[in-house]
Amino acid sequence: MLHAFLEHVPDGIYFKDCESRFVRISRSLATRFGLSDPSQAINKTDFDIFSLEHAQQAFSDEQAIICSGQPIVEKEEKETWPDGHETWVLTTKLPIFGQQGNIIGTMGISRDITERKRVEQELQQYRAHLEDLIAKRTTELRRTNELLENDIAARKAAELTLAIKAQELETANQQLENLSLVDDLTGLHNRRGFMALAEHRVKLGYRNGSPFSVAFVDLDGLKQINDALGHHAGNQALVDAAGVLKHCFRESDILARIGGDEFAIFIAEADHKEVANRIQQKLDSLNSEPGRLYQLSFSMGIVSGNSEKNLDIAALLESADNLMYQQKRNKQSARSVIDRKIVTR
Repeated sequence: MLHAFLEHVPDGIYFKDCESRFVRISRSLATRFGLSDPSQAINKTDFDIFSLEHAQQAFSDEQAIICSGQPIVEKEEKETWPDGHETWVLTTKLPIFGQQGNIIGTMGISRDITERKRVEQELQQYRAHLEDLIAKRTTELRRTNELLENDIAARKAAELTLAIKAQELETANQQLENLSLVDDLTGLHNRRGFMALAEHRVKLGYRNGSPFSVAFVDLDGLKQINDALGHHAGNQALVDAAGVLKHCFRESDILARIGGDEFAIFIAEADHKEVANRIQQKLDSLNSEPGRLYQLSFSMGIVSGNSEKNLDIAALLESADNLMYQQKRNKQSARSVIDRKIVTR
């Protein structure tokens, strides 16, 4: 089982002795090292693989673990390679204890997050670019305002337009302070991104008379998965749930993870039953896959946009949330009835 695990796990797995020499590594890590077989890494160190900068840092971390017995959990590491290129990994390192309770080495698992770091850097650059544009535009508007003040009576209309533009720029500045719109774990929008995008779509739907719905989805039993199988399994359950929702909706819909186990969806032009059936079919397909350690289940509430009520996205989401909790309570009541029947029998 260990051999099969090391052969097929996509993350880099490695075991080292007390001198930080590799004892065994996964095939995926051997591939990253440019080795044709994992056994070629035996007795090598990070100094044989990476540049001095990263190798020294990794060695220091591992020696600290050996001395203290304390693990390093989910550390973002920049890997520098001999040819000059850089990669990033999310690393967890743990001490390995012998039969006598002494530390005999370390083990670690690293996940490649180079693409995520690249996107973060691009977002930072994009934010800086937008802030520069807004600063320039604000300066231009202030200069224009000074000119307009010289002839207030003749330029009242232009003054009103300027005030509106200034408010839009202030709003844009506030939004730039909270630019992160994506949930790192699932790749869906986060709550901030969903509220901003869905609010615009709701207003557009009311204005155009276009039908739409808002759904609130809760992943059932996430705490039980975490308690039974660990935090990593819980994270994978959230990723699986996000994958189900991605396959069930179109690009024109807006999907978000708005809480720990909660998802929100803005749905354009779709029937409630069709949406619920589509999600359940995808869940059934996923749950039927061989080798799954847990089953996924959703509790869900869906509300339609009503032009007469003209509710904002927050109110629509609250209504969908109430419907979701009603469905969850019904599920729990049904399970209680079944349990009582079983006990009676």
